[in-house]
Amino acid sequence: MLKLSASILSADWLRLGEEIKRMEDSGCDSIHIDITDGHFVPNITMGVDIAEAVCKTSKLRTDVHLMIARPQDFIKKFADIGADLILFHHEATTHPFEMIKYINETGKMVGVALDPATRVEDIEHYLHAVDVVLLVAVCVGFGGQKYIEAMDSKIEQLAMMRKEKNLDFEIQIDGGINPGNAIEKHKKGADTLVAGTLFFRSKNVGEIIKQLKEQ
Repeated sequence: MLKLSASILSADWLRLGEEIKRMEDSGCDSIHIDITDGHFVPNITMGVDIAEAVCKTSKLRTDVHLMIARPQDFIKKFADIGADLILFHHEATTHPFEMIKYINETGKMVGVALDPATRVEDIEHYLHAVDVVLLVAVCVGFGGQKYIEAMDSKIEQLAMMRKEKNLDFEIQIDGGINPGNAIEKHKKGADTLVAGTLFFRSKNVGEIIKQLKEQ
């Protein structure tokens, strides 16, 4: 079944608690928290304090997406505030197995994220060790962008690897998701679609989510 994750990057932060409850009531399956540092990506979003408030407020699974230059320095901090899933970027480390070990030691789910230009083959040797693979389908760090169509083949490739290796990791797609392309991405192999603008900027988000899940 298709799962939907609401990225708070597009939320009204002055009403963040209300926004999270709106996503819960509308049928979202998880809350996606983008952490950027102005180094790994040219943007700064939020830090540990806001992420902690989200984790404490939300009744849904909280996914922390670390788009930062030194993710190893912050894994324990985000684990301690209650994150359920911690995603690091493959491009941000030369030692992915150490990153996986750090997250495993906290007892949290492990996720790896890929920039649009990164090959799926680059993470093939450690797919067995992660719970989630996140394919970023836009330029990382900014909301409201158009989906990069070349990502379709990566979804299919990753889904094929999962099947051939008899693995069960979750495939997430983040960026450029809209009602016109969501089901297509799911049919290609994506389990979870991450969206911010689609959900938080909509007055009828509950109806949108219902329609997506019923298709």
